[in-house]
Amino acid sequence: MPTVTVTASDGPVTVEATEPVPGLRLYELPAEPSLEYRWVLAHHEGRTLGLFTSADDASGAAAAVAAMADWTRGAMTVANEISLGGNAERLGFTLIAHGCAPTSK
Repeated sequence: MPTVTVTASDGPVTVEATEPVPGLRLYELPAEPSLEYRWVLAHHEGRTLGLFTSADDASGAAAAVAAMADWTRGAMTVANEISLGGNAERLGFTLIAHGCAPTSK
């Protein structure tokens, strides 16, 4: 099972991750009192796609974006595939539709 090292308030913590879609990792951040969105959906190289309140929401988002790119490739290659394929906006809307945390400006 893959692992991911995250930074918590008391220092680095290694957590277990699953791979609901080849190339995408799903893991839970350590408990913090003010942290509502604790489930992370990320590219296997570490770049976060979104934060979710449940593993089910994050897993559903992974399934929904699975066909948009070959997530097993490098992050820049995937970014180009999404962008040049005209799917950047669709990716964002799909993540939001599955409960991804809103972003601030």
